[in-house]
Amino acid sequence: LAHRPFSEVCRAMALHRNRHRLLGVVSVAALAACVAAGFGVAWPRGWVGAPGRPSSAGLGHIARRAAGEVEFYTMDMCPYAQRTWIALEEKGISYSRKLVDFRDETAKAWYKENINPLGKVPSIKDTSDGTVIYESEIINEYLDQKFAGSGPDLMPRDAAGCAAVRIWNNHLNSKLAPAHFTFLMNKDPAKEAEQQKALEEALEYFEKNLVGPYLVGDQFTMADVSALPFFERLTYSLLRFKNYEMPVSLQRLREWLALVNSRPSFIVTKRPDDKLEEVYQKFLEMDYKFGGLNKN
Repeated sequence: LAHRPFSEVCRAMALHRNRHRLLGVVSVAALAACVAAGFGVAWPRGWVGAPGRPSSAGLGHIARRAAGEVEFYTMDMCPYAQRTWIALEEKGISYSRKLVDFRDETAKAWYKENINPLGKVPSIKDTSDGTVIYESEIINEYLDQKFAGSGPDLMPRDAAGCAAVRIWNNHLNSKLAPAHFTFLMNKDPAKEAEQQKALEEALEYFEKNLVGPYLVGDQFTMADVSALPFFERLTYSLLRFKNYEMPVSLQRLREWLALVNSRPSFIVTKRPDDKLEEVYQKFLEMDYKFGGLNKN
């Protein structure tokens, strides 16, 4: 899997390993998919990725080059982690992809002690100075600033543009992702119409507010990066399990989705349909509840 990335990264606040700060909103759907990757959906115990290599720490290593500038800690089906993967590809940063097996207690303990005390993915370690960052949106802004000379800028240069990106991310995290997951998981026919309406209202926000051709205008930004993994899961899971497709009236949204789905950074990070099916089938079978690992 050694190949050059399609794009390049950025630069932002230096959060050192011992300064663990939590910023950002965690949406239920993404947290759920991150947790699912740890339910044994895709790989056996002690092996953290395929293809990959088991190690004494229970971490698999998929190297893009002999030595990466960034160590990228991930789980194969996590949409939050896919956000960072897309950003790395867009920026063209040299990185090594390390899959974490949270079912391996040794690996989990090492990861929480050395990388992310929250025990979630994604996380990165910048090998140039040892800086460790976690939470996808924080990581991506760090990459955009730290590697500003590599690849396209993924944040606008002006304050209003940066604010617009963060407003899009807030809508995705607080409205669209929960609405998607609630509708998908619903088994009560009496609630179906109400939950479908909530989803369509969240989708209509995209239709009405995207500037075009990308969410904030001519520039492909972190707003598009953050949304891509969630629309990938939304379109697949609702068609497969609800026989639901986005309304044809959402033409601008459909055009945006076709455009961003064609980017090489998404194509190389796109999750296989059979793996998406496994994850969501698992959720439906176990009646997955909001609240992630602690409640499930």
